[in-house]
Amino acid sequence: MHKTVTGILEEIEQWRENSSTDDTLTSLTSIETFIAEIREMNHAILREEEDAATEFSSILKLLIKKMSMTGNNPLIRQWWYDVMTSQPPLLSKNEEKYRDEILDRVEEGWLEEDWTRTMPHMLNELLQKTLPPQEI
Repeated sequence: MHKTVTGILEEIEQWRENSSTDDTLTSLTSIETFIAEIREMNHAILREEEDAATEFSSILKLLIKKMSMTGNNPLIRQWWYDVMTSQPPLLSKNEEKYRDEILDRVEEGWLEEDWTRTMPHMLNELLQKTLPPQEI
């Protein structure tokens, strides 16, 4: 990723110095290519995080991260429902009592008008309240 970002910065510097339209178009095309590479890298990193998120706390943290990165994106909610239906995380017997509370609170959070702003705070509170510190 560092190499790609460095390439973008170099291309921007070159773009500033361009004197012809063709050079400018070439620079802009290169920048677009670099941006596409960064998006692909970001997607791959996010996919790895999703695959690694098997505990409730890591899934909740990933939900917070997705909200902060993409804002009001309905795909976040779909991802949450997919995870909770296809691979719901295991909890210890002591923590299992919190499963319904966590699911209910998240469901209520989706109903908030500004859920991208309110849910991360609520999820962090929920993490601290329901799951022990070693899992957070």
